[in-house]
Amino acid sequence: MQRILRRRIFRDLKENFLRYFALGALIALGMYMIVSVVGAAETIIVGMKENGIENHVEDGEFGVFVPLTKEEEEKLIAEGLILENMFCMDFKQEDNSTLRVFANRENINQIVLNKGKLAQDKNEIVLEKRYCEENGLQVGDKVEIAGIQFEITGIGTVPDYESVLENLSDSVIDSKKFGLAFVVNEAYTSLKESGKSEKSEQYQYAYLLDDSMSYEELKKELNTIKFSKDDVDDIYFQEYWDNSIGKKDKLKQAMEELVDGSKELSSSLNEASTFYKEIQPMAEGSDALYDGIKKLQDSTNTLMDEYFDIDVSNMTFFLKADDNPRIGTAADDNRINKVTGLVAGIIVMILFTYVISVFVIHGIEKESSVIGALYALGVKKRDLMVHYLVLPVLITCIAGVIGTVFGFSKYGVSVQMRESYSYFSMPDLKRIYPVYLLIYSLIMPSIVALLVNCAVIQKRLSAPALKLIKNEQKVRKATNVNLGDMGFVRRFQIKQMMREARTGVTVVFGMFISLLIMMIGINCYVLCMHIGKENKEDIHYEYMYTYKYPEEKIPEGGEACYAKVLKKERFGYHFDVTIMGIDRDNPYLDVQVKEGKNQLVVSSAMAQKYGLKVGDQVVLADEEAEVDYAFRVSEIMQYSVGLYAFMDITSMRELFSVEDNYYNVVLSGKELDIEKGRLYATTTKEDISKASDIFIEKMQSLVIMMCTVSAIIFAVVMYLMLKVMIDRSAFHISLVKIFGYRMKEIRKLYLNGNFMIVSIGAVICIPLAKIIMDALYPYLVSNVACGINLKFTWQLYVGIYAFVIVLYMIINQMLVARLKKIVPAEVLKNRE
Repeated sequence: MQRILRRRIFRDLKENFLRYFALGALIALGMYMIVSVVGAAETIIVGMKENGIENHVEDGEFGVFVPLTKEEEEKLIAEGLILENMFCMDFKQEDNSTLRVFANRENINQIVLNKGKLAQDKNEIVLEKRYCEENGLQVGDKVEIAGIQFEITGIGTVPDYESVLENLSDSVIDSKKFGLAFVVNEAYTSLKESGKSEKSEQYQYAYLLDDSMSYEELKKELNTIKFSKDDVDDIYFQEYWDNSIGKKDKLKQAMEELVDGSKELSSSLNEASTFYKEIQPMAEGSDALYDGIKKLQDSTNTLMDEYFDIDVSNMTFFLKADDNPRIGTAADDNRINKVTGLVAGIIVMILFTYVISVFVIHGIEKESSVIGALYALGVKKRDLMVHYLVLPVLITCIAGVIGTVFGFSKYGVSVQMRESYSYFSMPDLKRIYPVYLLIYSLIMPSIVALLVNCAVIQKRLSAPALKLIKNEQKVRKATNVNLGDMGFVRRFQIKQMMREARTGVTVVFGMFISLLIMMIGINCYVLCMHIGKENKEDIHYEYMYTYKYPEEKIPEGGEACYAKVLKKERFGYHFDVTIMGIDRDNPYLDVQVKEGKNQLVVSSAMAQKYGLKVGDQVVLADEEAEVDYAFRVSEIMQYSVGLYAFMDITSMRELFSVEDNYYNVVLSGKELDIEKGRLYATTTKEDISKASDIFIEKMQSLVIMMCTVSAIIFAVVMYLMLKVMIDRSAFHISLVKIFGYRMKEIRKLYLNGNFMIVSIGAVICIPLAKIIMDALYPYLVSNVACGINLKFTWQLYVGIYAFVIVLYMIINQMLVARLKKIVPAEVLKNRE
C-alpha cells in the first residue's frame, strides 16, 4: 500500500507544484534572512574575540607624563603585570591626513597582516588597512613621513584600534584622514629626532593582567609613582603645572620664607633685648609669632598633602579595555543585528507554523473522499499519516537547506558583513557556523512541519470513514447571522468571509507577522533618519574644543563650559553621560538651566534612552572617585547629539569642587586660534553630521533586507491564503458558472470581499505591529549610546497602508487566472 501511496506523492507535487513551491520559497527566504543576519553577526562577534585572544589584545592601557623608569617597570612586572610601551607620534601628511606612528609591537596588541610582511628595515613601514583602502595605497607604494621616505611592506590591523578613532572622545571614524603606521625602533627614533610631530610624543602603556593583580590594585600602584615637573618638555603642561600644582609649591615656598623671616626677626629681637631691656616685650612677642607661624606651616602642609596628593601622580589616564571606544566596537555593533535576526526568526517560525497548518487542513478537506475510500479499503491510519507527512516535511527540509546555503554564501553573510568591513578595521575573518543556527535553519522547519501536520492530521483522520467519503463539512453558526435588508452581493461577500474565517484570520495574521518584521527595518530607518536630521538641527555651534590644558583667559569668540563624564547603566551596559555646565545666556544651547547642585536639564536623547520624565530622580556614577550623584530632572530639552545633561556652571563647579573660573570646553561659531597641544579633541558640526550619516549607511543593508523580505513573505502568504479560499470554494464557483454568472460577477462575489479583510486588517495590524516593535526596540539597540526617537509621520503610516493595498490589488489580479481555471465539471466531481 505504501508503494501505491508513494506514487500519489509525485502526482500531488505535480498537481500543486505552485503551492508547494511558494511554501518552500517562503521558508527558504525566511531562513536566508535569519542565517545571513545572525551568521554575519556571529562571525564578527566570535571572530573578533578570537582575534583579540590570538593577538593578545590589551586588558587596558594607561598614560604617563614621563616614561616609567626601568625600576618602575620591573616592579610592576614582578607583581604579575605584562607591560609593553605603546609610545606614538602624529605626523601630518601632504594630503592633510594624519598618520599615528608606533614602533612594532612585540607581545600585546600584535599586528595582523592582511597583505605583505612586517617592517624589518628602517625604510619599511606597515600601514593600517582602512587608511590604505580610503587612500588607494598598496604594498610596494611609497609614503613620506617627516621628510623620510618609506616603502609599504605590509597592510594590516591591530586589535586596540578596531575603531580607528584619532581621539577617544571622537564620535566618528574617518579613515581617509587618520590612520596608523608601524616601523622598526630605529625608524621610530629617526622620526622622533626630526621634531616634525604635530604634538609631543605620547607616553602610554598597554597591559595584561593575571590573577595576581586587579584593575583597582594596578591603578592604586600607578598613582604612587611620582615625577618631577622638569622631566616634562610639554610647554602647555608646564603652564598647567604653574597654574595648579605649582601654586602648592609656591605656597609652600612662601610659608617657608615666612617661617624663616619670623625666626630671623625673633632671633634679632632676642639678641637686641640683652642690650636694651625696653624691647624685651617685643622679643617675647616675636617668639610667639614664630611659634604660631610654624604651627600654621605644619597645618598648611598637612592640608595640601591631603588634597593635592593625587594631582602629582605621573599617570595621565587609566583605561580598561571594556571602556575603550576603540576596542570591541564591531562586535557590540553586530550584537544588535544578532538580536534583531533572532527576534525575526521567532516571528517567522510562528508564521510558518500557522501557514503549514492551514495548508494541511485544506489538503485533508480536499481529499476527504479519497481518505474515506482508503479507510473503507482497509488502509491503516498510520500509513495515511506517513503519506500525508512526507511531502510537507520534505519540502520544508529542502527549503531550509536552500535558505541556509544561500544565507551562508557570499550573497548572504558576506553582504551583511560588508558595512562592518567598510567602517571598522578588522582582519579577514573565518566564517562561523554556529551550531544553534544550523539546528534552527536545517532541522527546525522540518520538525515544525512534522509536529503541526501530526496534530492536524491526527484530528482529521479520526473522523468516521462514511463522513470522510461524503466530505461533510462542519456548519459554522456564524453563517446563519441575520444581515437584514443588505444587498445580495454584500450579503454574499460577508457570508463568504464567515465561511472562510480561518483562512481570513491567517491572511490577517500573516500580514501582522510580516509587518512586525518590516517594522524592525522601518524603525531602524526612522531611528537613523531622526538621528541624522535632529543632530544637524540641534547643533548651533560650529566648533567644540575639549581642553587638556585650559588657558586662564577664555579665547575670544568662544563660550566657556565645564564638562564632566559620569556613568549610568541601562540593560547591563554602562554608558558615558556628559554633564555640561553652562551659563544661562549660552548662545549655542537653547536651555534655561536652574541654580542648584541637584538640578539637571536632560537632553531628549538621554530621556529617551533611560525613560526619564520631568521630576524623575536620576543617579549618575563617578567611577574614578567611586561616588554616586543624585539629580532631579527639571526639564527635558531637544538635543539628540548624545547622552548629555546640562547644569548651571556655577552650581556644577561647586558640586565638583573646582575653581570658580574653571572650564574645559569651549563652543564657538567659528574656528578659533587655539594651540593643538592644549586640546584633547576638536569636534565640528560637520563631524557630528558625518557620524549620523555613517550610522545610516551602516544599517542600510539590514533595513533593506528586513523590508524586502517582509514584503515578499507578506505577498506569498496573502497569495497562498487567498488561493486556499478560492480552492475551498471551487465547487460553489463552478456551480455559479453553470448558472450563467460572468467572470466579473464571480470576481465580485469571491474575490472583492477579501478586500474588506485586507483593508480592515491593515488598519488594525499596522499600528499594533508598531506598538509591539516600539516596546521591543530599546532592547534591540540596548548597546547603542543614542536616543530612541521612533516616531512615524502620518505620511509614513499612509505609505505603509497604501503599499499593503497595492500589493493586494496585484495579487488579486493574479488570482483571477485561478478563477478562470475552475470549470463547471467541478460539480460532477463532488456529487454523491
